[in-house]
Amino acid sequence: MKRRMAMVLGAAMVLTAFAGNGSVMAAEEPLTIEFFQQKGEEGPQKGYQAIIDKFNEENLDIVIEMNTVPDAGTVLTSRISSGDIPVIFSDYPTQTQFKQKVANGYVQDLSDQEFLSNVNEPSLEMTKQEDGGYYALPYSRNYLGVYYNQQMFEDNGLEIPTTWEEFVNVCEVLQEAGITPMGLHGKDPGRVGHTFQCTTVAWAPNGVELIEQAVAGETKLEGNEEFTEVFNKMKTLLSYSNADALALSDTACYENFVNGQYAMCITGSYARGTIQSINPDLKLGVFPLPNDTQEATKVLSGIDAAICVSAKASDEEKEAAYRFLAYLAETENAQIFCDYDGAPSAINGVVNDDTGIAPMTDIISAGQTHDWMASTISNNVITDLYNVVQGFWADQDVEGVLKNMDASIAITSAE
Repeated sequence: MKRRMAMVLGAAMVLTAFAGNGSVMAAEEPLTIEFFQQKGEEGPQKGYQAIIDKFNEENLDIVIEMNTVPDAGTVLTSRISSGDIPVIFSDYPTQTQFKQKVANGYVQDLSDQEFLSNVNEPSLEMTKQEDGGYYALPYSRNYLGVYYNQQMFEDNGLEIPTTWEEFVNVCEVLQEAGITPMGLHGKDPGRVGHTFQCTTVAWAPNGVELIEQAVAGETKLEGNEEFTEVFNKMKTLLSYSNADALALSDTACYENFVNGQYAMCITGSYARGTIQSINPDLKLGVFPLPNDTQEATKVLSGIDAAICVSAKASDEEKEAAYRFLAYLAETENAQIFCDYDGAPSAINGVVNDDTGIAPMTDIISAGQTHDWMASTISNNVITDLYNVVQGFWADQDVEGVLKNMDASIAITSAE
């Protein structure tokens, strides 16, 4: 009887302690961490959210909340300037703007974190900063290329073109069959700029370096043979494309492409998940935009998704962030992201079973790539060039666009 009474009294004391000690209960509230990520496309957002939901279920002391906003790069820069740095944020570690963030002490050095060992070596090495440190978890590689409707190609007896001459022939066959060969979206100058970067890397072996030299005041683009060739080929590309390209958003273009209005569409790996979400049954493939020869063709490719931690976060916030990044870096979770996003993963063991992207992964594996312009050229120069090229899509004046590029560079490189 005494033993039974003691048990009852003990249980009552425990209940009283929990009921009367609000501070104990409050201390057990989970820590909420913001994850500010810059990918606006549906595929990567769904991929991140699926992993976040899984993490939150398995880690009851932490709540990860994803925040995605329009014009994310500008918003992130503004927030960093005001001291409101998200604890976790995605960024582009090969770009000059990121290197500046590192130099200013805004990004946490992750070099000693074990989860980086699950990143494939080429992707990790691309993110190494000037001090030899690693300040981001590389999560996926990106590329720009020509997406195509495999069924349309089969129906018209077409194979993937590997040279510019073959590409033009493909466009001719499709046009003669009453099909618009290429869908382009030019309403947003940023998307025009992506196409410009893709064509520059594909058709001008030294194009990015020539822009660097122009920024440094060492050369002019007017009269340059390589860029004259780029814009002459771009004129040809526009002649096989939809007439309303300048009025079309990327999403509208993807919907038209999926619905069979175009046989091809130039865009990035970031769009694959969105395209397939519109029609999962579409037989979708992608190939490099070809130069005159297969050997001379290069692909625009860099680190796409990369996750960082604020150096200004508290120790408690950093520890929670490290746990989430370690979770992201686990192969089974990175596989979830890859399945939604579709881009080549930077994490070891992740398998992309879509044979349609093999032409891109093969050329990337062969090293026939060039990083994005922002890895060596400031963003304000690049952004203004995007607007200049958007103007070319309207007037298609090759001599004029080269003059305008020189004028743009002279202004923006002096800022």
